[in-house]
Amino acid sequence: MGTRKLASSLLSATMLSVGVVALTPTSAAAATPKCTRQVEMKPRAGYSYYMMIPKSATTVSCYMNKGTQNAGVTALQTALAYCYNANKGIYGGLFGPGDIDGIYGRDTELALEDVQYSLFPQESSMHDGIYGTRTAAVLQFPWHNPSNDRIMDTCTRRDGTG
Repeated sequence: MGTRKLASSLLSATMLSVGVVALTPTSAAAATPKCTRQVEMKPRAGYSYYMMIPKSATTVSCYMNKGTQNAGVTALQTALAYCYNANKGIYGGLFGPGDIDGIYGRDTELALEDVQYSLFPQESSMHDGIYGTRTAAVLQFPWHNPSNDRIMDTCTRRDGTG
């Protein structure tokens, strides 16, 4: 009996430790902060126009996913509405200005997934509806005119290209 109990305990401990390892996020994912705000970024030095892009407390290399609610989501939704004809799903129609609410819900997730299909056509792993660092690097954001605070019809990547 003692040997069986010891073997059972060891098996349980092994399964528990394997489960913990499997549930622990990778260090790269854990190191990427969540976007919590939006920040003005000029597409090119010297421009008076700017883009509103998602940002964490310290960096624009951040992520957002379904359930996030903040100004960073508003910046993402503005890009989806003004720079892309993103589909919200079979019955959802196109993502537009009326969908900008700062809540990363199913419509935002589906619209971003639709855009990811066009940005990363050969990488199905990128079609996840999550705003991460790779998506952020190639996603275009609309320019804002500071003189009248209007969103313009010009969109570029945050590095000013595209």
